Amino acid sequence: MKPENIFQLVNTFGTPLYVYEEEIVRHNYHSITNTFPEAEIHYAVMCNNNPFILRIIQEMGGGVQINSLSELDLASNAGFSRDKIYFTSVGLDPKTLETLVTEKISLNLDSVEEVEKYCRIGNDLGIRVRMPEFKLPRQTTNSSKNSNVGIVEQYFDRIKSLAAASGSRVIGFHGYLASNINEPEPFAQFADYLSQQARKFPDLQYVNFGSGFGLELDLSVVSGYYGTVMRELSTFFGRQIRMKIEPGRSIMALAGKLYTKVTNVKQLDGKKQIAIDAGFGDFVRPLLYGAEHPIEVVGKSGTKEWYDIRGNTVLQSDFLGYNRKLPPVKEDDILMISNVGAYGRVMASGFPGKTLPKEVVVMMDGSLL
Repeated sequence: MKPENIFQLVNTFGTPLYVYEEEIVRHNYHSITNTFPEAEIHYAVMCNNNPFILRIIQEMGGGVQINSLSELDLASNAGFSRDKIYFTSVGLDPKTLETLVTEKISLNLDSVEEVEKYCRIGNDLGIRVRMPEFKLPRQTTNSSKNSNVGIVEQYFDRIKSLAAASGSRVIGFHGYLASNINEPEPFAQFADYLSQQARKFPDLQYVNFGSGFGLELDLSVVSGYYGTVMRELSTFFGRQIRMKIEPGRSIMALAGKLYTKVTNVKQLDGKKQIAIDAGFGDFVRPLLYGAEHPIEVVGKSGTKEWYDIRGNTVLQSDFLGYNRKLPPVKEDDILMISNVGAYGRVMASGFPGKTLPKEVVVMMDGSLL
């Protein structure tokens, strides 16, 4: 976007302000569907649940992966049919399970206990599998290490017995490795493990590989390997086994910017500290994950100086960037923080007592939602 358009948005809606671009969302979605032509795409609503974004995904023919009944309402309001909605979460109570059964939502279950509760009221089901501790690149987040999410393989016989006793079938197998993986090798090991374990379930209809795709990952390599594994699995069963994936950040991250106003510039030894009107209550990824996002000064260029970018709380670790080289910054300048379309506004808390940031979707025709 041109600086004059950004300033106009900021003057209209204030800061901090999340801005998403429809064109980038569509481009990223089509890139994934073209790269994974054999897969059913279920966009991970948890990464960005803006209703206009959901409508864009729905218009492109995608499905959604949801984690709560609130997200079910959002998906329904966005126009997704029941066969396009897919539920995966943890710690489900009987009331939630009853609602999912009544609403005819496909789901994965996280524990033997959930399977036991579900088999009293439901029919076909999927399970989420606990991953072994694969060696992962250092920059990944949300890995399965020490998480206890999913069902370990020694309980598979118990799962099959519970299902058989109630006339249910285990038709789905779901796994998740970690987030922000930029190397293909872990995905290959993950796919091998998941497909081998899936052979133990004779009624299998699909395998869901989740996502976790880093923004620098060569998706074509992963797609090729997944395709090979799925063809082998289909040959083993003598029927077509469907592939599902759940991209979220790989669709949304690059589509979002966070605009924030400079409120003070403080001189430190050897550099300066920028204070802004946003903090971890508006954008938590830098504090939570140590994530580094590109930061620019809107409409400025020239000789650069060293800055730290300080969030607007007294929490001493509330920084959105360290040691960034920027053109000379002054009070009331606007900073642009990039790649924030995923796990940005949706994780905002408003701490300490702030109004949550507004969101604007810039449509391809230039209109604003």
